[in-house]
Amino acid sequence: MMIPPKEFIKKIRPFSFLSEEELCILMSCLEVDQFLRGRTIYEKGDARSFVYLIFSGLVGLFENELPVDYLSRGEVFGIVATGGAPYALKAKVVRDTVCYMFAADKFQQVFDGNDRFSSFFLSLIARRFRSFKDIAVRGAVLDETAYISPVEKALFKDPVVCSPDSIVEQAVSIMDANRVSSVVVVDGGLKPLGIFTHKDLRRAVITGGQERPVSSFMSHPVKTRPHNSTLFEALSEMIESDINHLVITKADKVFGVITRKDVQIHFEPSSSIISQFRRINKTISMEELEAVYKTINLSVAKLAMNGPNFYSLTEIISSIHDAIINKVIHLTSAELPAERFVWVHMGGLGRKEEILATDQDNALINSGGQLSEFAEAVVEGLARIGIPKCTGNYMASNPAWNQSLSAWQDRFRLWFNEPVPEHVRFLTVFLDMRPVCGDDAMFAELAESIRRSVNGEALKLLASDAVEIEPPVGIFGITGLSKGLNLKRYGIYPIVNGVRVLAMDQGMVEITNTKERLEALQDSGVVGKQMCHDLLESFGFVQDLRLRNHSTSLLSETKADNLVKGKDLSKVDMLILKESLKVISSFQKFLMAKYNVKGADSFSPF
Repeated sequence: MMIPPKEFIKKIRPFSFLSEEELCILMSCLEVDQFLRGRTIYEKGDARSFVYLIFSGLVGLFENELPVDYLSRGEVFGIVATGGAPYALKAKVVRDTVCYMFAADKFQQVFDGNDRFSSFFLSLIARRFRSFKDIAVRGAVLDETAYISPVEKALFKDPVVCSPDSIVEQAVSIMDANRVSSVVVVDGGLKPLGIFTHKDLRRAVITGGQERPVSSFMSHPVKTRPHNSTLFEALSEMIESDINHLVITKADKVFGVITRKDVQIHFEPSSSIISQFRRINKTISMEELEAVYKTINLSVAKLAMNGPNFYSLTEIISSIHDAIINKVIHLTSAELPAERFVWVHMGGLGRKEEILATDQDNALINSGGQLSEFAEAVVEGLARIGIPKCTGNYMASNPAWNQSLSAWQDRFRLWFNEPVPEHVRFLTVFLDMRPVCGDDAMFAELAESIRRSVNGEALKLLASDAVEIEPPVGIFGITGLSKGLNLKRYGIYPIVNGVRVLAMDQGMVEITNTKERLEALQDSGVVGKQMCHDLLESFGFVQDLRLRNHSTSLLSETKADNLVKGKDLSKVDMLILKESLKVISSFQKFLMAKYNVKGADSFSPF
């Protein structure tokens, strides 16, 4: 027996948000229809007529006969038809389906009049991906909202404590081991009794009290604020009490310590980044540059946790990375090599997409000699300031990637003319080359040679590589998310690799940034406006998730990875991630059709 339509509808979000009057408006225009398997409900571009709610069955949404999404009981489609726009995709019945159908104009009336109802669909459609306008607005109010943020948001380390009878030397050892500037002195119940800082240490040293109990020199009574205080309250307490460290408590137990510097960076991380950027050119030692780089990374991580999106940050950080690399090159060499050379970066740094550098990917183009000592010194210098060496040894210190211009030209010709798997792998790495320091004219010669070497067979194999890893998303959502989804493997690589193929096909050798490549491809008519928009939003969102993940690891001093788990995502983030993976899957199908290649075996509902 079929459930009465009204009873079925009002139990489903967001229809459960509607008033009785609003439900009646929808019921007044309700139609019910059965669609048999294989029937097309509407074509892409058809004029708007209905919004559909599935009572039973399965419906597929298609673009150019390629599946984009599958919808089942309780899901809505045709929502993009509101506001007068035509249907954006083709809807076709996969299994016999019963739908409730609402007249689009009546649905629009309810949509416009109920904020909760419309907000749900805005998350699903209009905010299917976060618009840059939204992000810009959130960024504009960041400074104001930071003042009322809970103080616990600025805590990234567990509290470091000691007992009151610990001697000063023990307290100092604890501080050094944990790389903090203070230790909280607590009783057996973790209630703070005082705080011992570097300022107190100086008093102990002057009086020869290193062997005395830390309680003899700690600052007490200790100033505290509860964990749910605002950052503004914490800052006010430190200013009024003329202190640099404030103990944060929860249920009267020590919860953490915040400093004036923490609050300052939290309020104005971008200002902190810019001030450190100005310091780069003034540094005269690797030690000083290491400190600057560390401060920039911390500021970037904190900034990334507070709203600005991936694209906004890359505009700031790419030039900073380049300045740091140039400074390392100059500091590690008494003088630059007399012969012509170009220091290039690949990977995320080559594409200007690595905000928190995870490792080195660099190479050297020289005019004859290998400049091995120079290359080794720079690689070691980068590692010293905090950019780890590449585990795959894609570095200029490796003689294989430190070659003359003519040797590089020969290599690219070989890789394109004989695209065996190893050569395809090399192309995916080195086609993202970008000059950072040295002779730009020399790099331009190489770029022109690469442009002439590109051929159809190699492009086809590069396209095949780009569609090999299929995003794990299907009818039932994202598979394996509870154990962890590798954002780099399933979200970043497919877009980067696919867009690179299209760019090479158009001779866009010297454009390496994925966003810039996509925009150039749109201008050339290779991809449509909608595809470009969807890919940029998907790529930006996945990069945002990865950046937040890496930032959390950096701030908590844990090892970073590319995994995100369902339990760590909000419902909106989960929804946007699902839609992003669908966009990637659709893009791969576009590449399959364009280059006549096959991807991994994919799920079929038939």
